[in-house]
Amino acid sequence: MSAYCGAVHAQNGCGLPAVVNYTKFDYQGGSQNWDMGQDKQGVMYFANNEGLLSFDGSHWKLYPLPNSTVIWSLAVSDDGKIYVGGQDEIGYFSPDVNGILTYTSLKDNIPEQYKKFADIWHIAIMGGRIFFQADGRIFEYNGKSIRVYPSNSQWLFMGRAGEHIYASDRMAGLLQFDKNQWAPVAKGKKLTGILIAGILQMGKDSIYIVSRTNGIFLLHNDSISTVLNNTPDHLYINAAAKINEEELMLATSSGGCQVLNIRSNVWQSYSNDQGLQNNNALSVFKDASNNLWTGLNSGISYINYNSAIRYLQVGKASNLPGYSTSIFNNRLYVATSSGLYSAPVANSNDIHITRDDFSLVKNTENREAWNLAGINGHLLLGGDNGSYEVQGTEARQLSGDAGTWYFLPLSSVYPVQEIIVGTYYGLKRLRYEGNSFHDEGKIEGTPDSYRFMALDANGDIWASHPYRGVYRVSLSDDRKKYSFHLYTVSDGLPSTLNNFVFKIKNQILFATSGGLYEFNPSSQKFSPSGFLSAVFGRMKVRYLTEDKEGNIWFCNEKGTGVVHFSADTGGLPKVTYFPELAGQLLPKFENIYPYNRENVFIGSEKGLIHLDYQRYTSSRHPISVRLGMVKITGKTDSTIYGGYQNTDPAAAASGSNREILQLPPAFNAFHFEYSSPVYDFQQNITYSYQLEGYDNDWSSWDSKTEKDYTNLSNGEYTFKVKARDYQHNESPVMSYTFIIKAPWYKTTWAILGYMAILAGLVFMIRRYLKHKLLLQQQKFEEEQKKLKYIHHLELEKNEKEIIRLQKEKLEQEVLLKKKELANTSMHLMEKSDTLTKIKERVSRLNSETNDIKSITDLIKDAEKINANWEVFAAHFDELNDDFLNKLKKQYPQLTTSDLKVCAYIKLNLTTKEISQLLNITVRGVEVSRYRIRKKIGLPTEQSLSTFFNQI
Repeated sequence: MSAYCGAVHAQNGCGLPAVVNYTKFDYQGGSQNWDMGQDKQGVMYFANNEGLLSFDGSHWKLYPLPNSTVIWSLAVSDDGKIYVGGQDEIGYFSPDVNGILTYTSLKDNIPEQYKKFADIWHIAIMGGRIFFQADGRIFEYNGKSIRVYPSNSQWLFMGRAGEHIYASDRMAGLLQFDKNQWAPVAKGKKLTGILIAGILQMGKDSIYIVSRTNGIFLLHNDSISTVLNNTPDHLYINAAAKINEEELMLATSSGGCQVLNIRSNVWQSYSNDQGLQNNNALSVFKDASNNLWTGLNSGISYINYNSAIRYLQVGKASNLPGYSTSIFNNRLYVATSSGLYSAPVANSNDIHITRDDFSLVKNTENREAWNLAGINGHLLLGGDNGSYEVQGTEARQLSGDAGTWYFLPLSSVYPVQEIIVGTYYGLKRLRYEGNSFHDEGKIEGTPDSYRFMALDANGDIWASHPYRGVYRVSLSDDRKKYSFHLYTVSDGLPSTLNNFVFKIKNQILFATSGGLYEFNPSSQKFSPSGFLSAVFGRMKVRYLTEDKEGNIWFCNEKGTGVVHFSADTGGLPKVTYFPELAGQLLPKFENIYPYNRENVFIGSEKGLIHLDYQRYTSSRHPISVRLGMVKITGKTDSTIYGGYQNTDPAAAASGSNREILQLPPAFNAFHFEYSSPVYDFQQNITYSYQLEGYDNDWSSWDSKTEKDYTNLSNGEYTFKVKARDYQHNESPVMSYTFIIKAPWYKTTWAILGYMAILAGLVFMIRRYLKHKLLLQQQKFEEEQKKLKYIHHLELEKNEKEIIRLQKEKLEQEVLLKKKELANTSMHLMEKSDTLTKIKERVSRLNSETNDIKSITDLIKDAEKINANWEVFAAHFDELNDDFLNKLKKQYPQLTTSDLKVCAYIKLNLTTKEISQLLNITVRGVEVSRYRIRKKIGLPTEQSLSTFFNQI
């Protein structure tokens, strides 16, 4: 950058705002962008080589002209119409009843003799009158007809300034539209032949005329004077816009975008070096949020000019990280990886510094500068080769045997006489005496690295190590020795790794992976801290520092922010996060220097980030949401709502506002696009949506700006969407209602038909069921008769079975009686044999004896009573299936005696019992057995009893 007439090179604020670049691949249009505008919804419009571009913060759309030519100029009216001028074309874009931008050409309104023209270079709107400027004529459109103002030579420029419209004629000079005619401005001929880039009102009665190559002129009290007769580097100016009452924005052909403070003649350049994608700027525009846009020869750039966050590069060397910052004796010092830099600060409350203001502090060149600390009115620096005292633009080394991390005063009373220095290899001691610091050497102890330290109320030093744990150091009385204790996980820390110690509000806090912890002296253990637990919970905290007002600045896993306390919140902590800083701070070397509310310096990977906290919290605009498009998706997509609202009162009165759209049933898949037209922190906006009639509740908050629904059934639906910023401020709800018609089979006539058919079916079914019930009843009766008959048969069968069983039982009883009779007969027979033997023996006695004779008579009587063998045999055969007859027929050689023996064996009598019955010896029975076996030819190994049972 170079200045004109001693102009000071500075900027509005400290550092540069962020620049966002959009290429033709982002917006899918032509490279060049000639003009810009913005509507009341916040949507930006660009006059592009290929048509009209619109941008709502998330979505770009291109609207070509009917003849597909370039658009040179545009202007947005209060009723939402976008008036455009191109090659041989004038007209306007406006939303139809469905919010879709459509183009209306005004060429047919032009008188026939003036219809042929080349290009429309500028458009100006005054009330309901729209002026289009071409080379040979100016068209005035009043909403119905067009009036033409031919040029005497050539119209060079036209623009609005304040409440007047001015035009420049090559021969007549500067003219003003007044009382329906173009009248010369007093001394307007001074600008004859001069090409004008912009006419802007600054203040109540001052009109600044920015020429392309001849400087800047002031029209004041009917007089035109030269304010600036040239520009830095003789820049060619393509366009100009007003930023505020003191600043102008100029689009130049080779210097990018230039901001000029017209009162102080201070220039600020935004070109390639400041982030612009190229230096050929064709147009400039200030949006409703006071941020700047520039249309380039290739692309579009957005300059977040009104942002409270700016970026300050330290020195001309690029990408120098800022490790520590301090404002001391009207100088801003920044410790970097390549030494200590400083810049003069004229006003500590309104700091204006550029990278060119920085110079390297002597004796710190090409070395890591880590930490700055102001002690006893002196500025100390810790670097990788020792400790320094900084005096203006020069540093004096205090010690140089080890790299220095941290300076810890051992007292809060001025002047501090003892300072403990944390180095790469242990602790050192500095003594303050005679207005200077003296190196007292190392303190004996563990040669570890001490980067974070804090002093507690007992005089003990707490120091954290990145991977060992936390040290507690107790110094001896002479400050030359110390005892230490290392605390790890076993002492209550959630992890041995990544612990940091800070002193906040006179408390020693340990920032750990599990949140903030404190040390309990009674239990000698660490435990979670209740300090700000409602804010941090168990979040991982990496950095804490306290400002002069008691606010606590922090870095945690969620981001960077500040906890502030105010009377508005009843003393309760309120958290403000800065999502714009995400990913820009130095990992594990985070540092924040809150000098005051207007100047907070934050170390970043590329220098410093300057935060005007006062402005940040007070300049937020209400957030809004815009539904940008509703599209039916399928084999062919069709837009049913374009997102643009017709604000024309006449259109609203005529009833052209959008009615609820009713769609055929085949259209059941929808695509919704939405956004919040807030361009300075678009990445921090989240959205929530709900489709009433389909979704039961609102969706979770998400950064996506599109939503699709498929296979929707017929019915009425309302899509609702709302936006939320990072402070959880919600926008009003935007909604869109539509109806999907029912298919023919769900219409009223179809339903009536279904009801008639259903009634007929019910009648037929009832009739059928009645007939079926009758048949079932008849069948049931027949079945009952059949069952009764079967039951009768079963009863008869059961009775017969009972009779049969009773008969069998009687037969068994008769058989049993027969067996008993047979057995009795057999015994009687045996008695008869016995009595016979008795009789024989008695007869041998003296028969003359009367007693004996009487006995004999009795026996005779007994013989008469007993049956003979034939009777026994008959009963035996009856009981044993005619056994004796079968045996006698089969073996006729058996005698009667043999048959008796066989009968007794059949009865399973023992040999002794048989001998008694036959009145023979046991030997005689065995002989009889043997004789029978021989007669029947029975083998020895087979039993007689078994043989007889088989007959």
